[in-house]
Parts: sequence; C-alpha cells; structure tokens
Amino acid sequence: MSLPEVADVIGYEEKRTETLSRLKAGYPRFVAHAYIEKILDYNRETKGVDSPQFIVNSRKAADHIVSFFQIEGARILEDEGIITLIIPSHKENESKILSFIQHTGCLLSSRKAEDYLFKKGLIDSVYKEESRKEKPYESVEGSLSALYPGKDLQVYLATSGMNAVYAAFRALDKVRAEEGKDIWLRLGWLYVDNIRILEKYSRGSHIFHDVVDLKELEEFLSKEGHRVAAILTESPTNPLIQVPDYPELKKLLEKYGIPLVADISVAGSAVVDLSPYADVIVESLTKFASGHADVMMGALFLNPSSPYFETLKKGSPEFLETPYIRDCERMSFELEGYIERVKEIGKNAAILANFFSNHPKIKAVHWSGSEENHGNFSKIARDKDLHCGVITIEPGVPLEPFYNSLRLLKGPSFGTEFTLNMLYMYLAHYELVSTEAGRGFLREVGLDPSLIRISIGRENPDLLIAEYKKALGD
Repeated sequence: MSLPEVADVIGYEEKRTETLSRLKAGYPRFVAHAYIEKILDYNRETKGVDSPQFIVNSRKAADHIVSFFQIEGARILEDEGIITLIIPSHKENESKILSFIQHTGCLLSSRKAEDYLFKKGLIDSVYKEESRKEKPYESVEGSLSALYPGKDLQVYLATSGMNAVYAAFRALDKVRAEEGKDIWLRLGWLYVDNIRILEKYSRGSHIFHDVVDLKELEEFLSKEGHRVAAILTESPTNPLIQVPDYPELKKLLEKYGIPLVADISVAGSAVVDLSPYADVIVESLTKFASGHADVMMGALFLNPSSPYFETLKKGSPEFLETPYIRDCERMSFELEGYIERVKEIGKNAAILANFFSNHPKIKAVHWSGSEENHGNFSKIARDKDLHCGVITIEPGVPLEPFYNSLRLLKGPSFGTEFTLNMLYMYLAHYELVSTEAGRGFLREVGLDPSLIRISIGRENPDLLIAEYKKALGD
C-alpha cells in the first residue's frame, strides 16, 4: 500500500472509509488479500456461509484456534486444500481470532488462493513470475543453511516470520512452564506482534526498554531469574536499530540457564550472525531475503549448541505452518540475490545516514553505524563493512509538511530493493501517538512519535538525497 500523506496514515489507523475504500492491497497479516476476500464471497454464495469465517493456512491451524480459544459450535470446511474456519456469531471470539491470525501469521498464501480461484474458474489466469521449481523447499532451506557454514543449525520454513516466532514461543513456553519458569522477558522495544504474542499468550511478561545497559536486567535476574522462561529480543531492534552487548548478555543468561530467542529480521541472516549467542534465531524472509515484498515467509533456526535444541526440534513443528510450494519457488529464485542485495543496500544506508547525521534539520539518526550502536552491532555483523539496511530519523522540522512533500514511496514493511519510508509509531502504535498520555510514555522510553523509519533501497543514493533535501526545504 502507499500512504503518501500523514492524513492517509491516520485515516488507515482510524479505519476511515475515505482511506480504506482506496486501498486495494496491504500487508497480508493486516489487510485481507483480494483473493482471500473472493474466496470468502464464494463461500457465502455457494456454501451458504453466513457466520463469521476465517481462511487459514492449514487444518492444524484451524484446530489449534478452536482448541486454544475453546470455541463451541465451530465448523471447519475443507475444499481442495482451502481451510475455512466458521464460528457462531460472537464479536469477542471474532476479534480474538482475527488478532491471533495477525500476531501468529497462520494466514493463507495469496498464491495458494490464486491457484484455487483459477481451478474454480473464478479468475482467468495465474500471474506469471520468475521462480525456481526444482526442489523449492530444500533449495530455500539449503540457501539459508549456507549462510551459517559449519553451524549445523536446524532450519524450518514458516508462512511468516511471526509464525516462526510463535512456534518457538509455544515450544519453549511449554517445557519451561513444566520447569516452573513462567515469566517471558522482552529486551528492547519490540515489533508490535512480538509484543502482542508475549502480552496475550504468555503467563506473564516483563519489558526492559534499555537494550544497551544490562544493569536493570541483571538486577531483575538476581531476584527473579529462577522464574524466567526465556528472553525475546530483536537484533537490531525495530525501529531504533539497537543491539545489546551479546558476549555480556550470553554470560548473564548462561548464569541463570535462560534461553534466548532473537528476531534478526531488521538486518537479516546475510548481514548478522547470532548463532554464537542465541538458542533460537527467527527471520522474516518477507524482508531482505525476498527484497521484493512479494512473498510471505519466515525461517526458524534452531541452534544445536542450545540445551533446548531437542525440545525445540520436537515441539516447534506442531505450531509451524508450512509455506505453499509456489511461495517457495519464488523465494528460491529471490534468495539468489540476497547477499549482493544487502551489501548494496548497506552501502546506501551508510551514505544516507551520514547525510542525515550532518543535516541541521534532523534531530537524530538511528542506524547500525551510529556512535551508540556500532560497537555492539559490529560484534554480530558478518563483515565490518556490512550495515543494516534500515535507518530511522527524528525530523527536527514539522512532520506533516516534511512527510507530505517527500517524493519517495511511503508505506509499511521494509527490506525492499526500493526505498520505503514509514511513520513507524503512527502505524505500529497509533494508540500511543494519538493520546497525550501515550505520547508522554513514548518520550519517557526515548521514542519520538514523529520517527520515520527508512528502509533503504538500491537506487542511486544521490537521487535519494536530492529528494530528502527538497522535503527538508533545502
């Protein structure tokens, strides 16, 4: 989707008709794909479905939702691989299920929906695209494994990065609860759905906003370490590109026997290597691995050096959703350009970050090469010249005229080969940005409500700088 003005971002968040009526597509975990809507209509017209219905990736996902939320009177329709969960009308259950599908990424692939609609004669053709058809699952897993030579990481594919996070969370949560460990810790300001999984589905969670200073975490563990199930963090964090001191963090966690789950989506496996430190690594392949924002997929990497390796190997597949074959065929093709893509994007990120750092109208720049972040980032970067392709700026000018006049693509997601600007706090945490109390809280934790997260692309950086200069009134 494109949200070219601040009013469009607010209209999307407040679900205003004039905004939503113009949106033809959006990030699939948040906006139902047109093909999904078409199947829902088909179910209503041909199968008499008039109750709330949800199309999910598998029968396993539908059964899990029914069991997890204890929904009575649910029905599950199966038609040529398409799974529709139908529930009796109940607003609270409907809301819970929609949120669950968003947070855990167990949604149906648009390519699978496309094939179904074509088979039923409801669309005229299937979109032609470049792909690699030879052993696509093995090819994708092999390409990812090759990024960790000699590490023997167990790689699992999932329908999304969030599905991989959820599977690891469920597997660890179960075994740790049996050991009497019931608190999950969040290290740093995490992406919204990572936050929601722990807030909604764990037995309890606690957040440490300061990623760099581990003193508060150390003090907490000295009192409550015996109760901690695991830590979930992002490296780098989204949106401030922060990284903890991993050698120090590892020592601390080993002292208390606490497993670490690290989401590396903001940089990607071709840029950072968390295998010396994390029990579980999660990556949204939708981002830099794809580069084109046209495949929903995630990867779960299990570390054989973790004491929980066998437990995770046994428990996580129960909650993992297998990607559709055509998604794997497309991802297999796109992964061929992964390393070259992130190298070029990282170079552009450094050029743009230096431009913003020296600009009088920009208050702050958060990136992997900043004074605050570079030391710890360099401990996980695969190469001293590699940089994360996402930077975040705090404009020192009024937000609306700057954002509205910027002649570059604006919308959610990141990791694309084209530069993408996003009003991060507005789109991820509108409930905080839109209230005085919320804005006060954001200031307390060091998050400017006007943050603009920029996913840097492969364009000529001089052309990008020219556009930012114009928007800043230079």
